[in-house]
Amino acid sequence: MAATRRTSTRKTRTPLKGRALVAIGLAIFFIITTAIVTRRSTGIETARQLGRLREEQRTLLAQEKFFENELRKATSRRSVVQEAQKRLNMIRPSEAQVRFLVAPAGSAAAPDSVEQP
Repeated sequence: MAATRRTSTRKTRTPLKGRALVAIGLAIFFIITTAIVTRRSTGIETARQLGRLREEQRTLLAQEKFFENELRKATSRRSVVQEAQKRLNMIRPSEAQVRFLVAPAGSAAAPDSVEQP
């Protein structure tokens, strides 16, 4: 029996050369560039949204101050009296229309000196 040598037809791996390196480099560049553009776009949109929310906050704070002032005016004694007089058709009598009556000394007892049965 003769010893036969089998020759392997398997190719050995060769290091990456030329076109393969360029293709891998371009793929990595494309992935990194896409990630950067996406991040920046998201950041810009977030900044715009934040600006809109701050503007809305300023508007709401101004409205709050306005309504607080309106509430303070509406609940003041002066405006409540004026509104009650207007709704109930009440008028303030002039001095000529006002009469002060003096009660006789013995007719009206003070509340403290009421006799109990």
